[in-house]
Amino acid sequence: MAATHWRGVGRRHNGRLPSELALIRKHDPFTLALESLRARAEQGAFTPGAPVVIIEEARRLNLSATPVREALGWLCGFGLIERAPLGGFLAPRLDAALVRERFAFRLLCLTTSLTGGDLASRSLSRGGGLQRTSRSLSDHMLRAVRTTGNAALVDAYDRVNSPLLQLAEAERRVFDDFEQESAALVGLFRRSSGSRLADAVAAYHHRRMDAAPSLILEAEAGRDVQPPDF
Repeated sequence: MAATHWRGVGRRHNGRLPSELALIRKHDPFTLALESLRARAEQGAFTPGAPVVIIEEARRLNLSATPVREALGWLCGFGLIERAPLGGFLAPRLDAALVRERFAFRLLCLTTSLTGGDLASRSLSRGGGLQRTSRSLSDHMLRAVRTTGNAALVDAYDRVNSPLLQLAEAERRVFDDFEQESAALVGLFRRSSGSRLADAVAAYHHRRMDAAPSLILEAEAGRDVQPPDF
């Protein structure tokens, strides 16, 4: 139950301009709940396997239970939340096989994009320093997919990428050269270097597929979670 996206600058809907509609959606209870809960899930704020309590989240957001429940249901479609067998919602347990599959599918989306997108439009403005590298790399990957103009591919990428964001901090701790690796890949995206870029993107993802168990253990470190069976 996602918010409607309006297209066309200057186009009116029920007498309102798109800018007015965007402001309304920004303060819509469902949108507020969705944006907050999605960000928390992507940051790994929910303990895997533990309930996500609707009343507690509604109280935190100062909202009623209804938009929170609807937002959690929507996030189930992104693999960020699961429906509990007896009702309610759970934070999904991290599973090595599923993590490998998600990295593999994200790689497929990117490989498809790199062979079919507009190379010239991929370049982003240069950021400063290694502290900005990870965000910059994420932007470059998303831009590569968007430049294909394939809405279905963009949607598929968004859905598979969202749960992988939970592992971002674990990647930093598992891979000592995380910043350098990311910076090198950003450099290739900026130069649009054809097969070298595709090969580097593949190596980046295969490394994470191989390290899936370690990434999960690191992501769950410090939480009251029993280690999963691999």
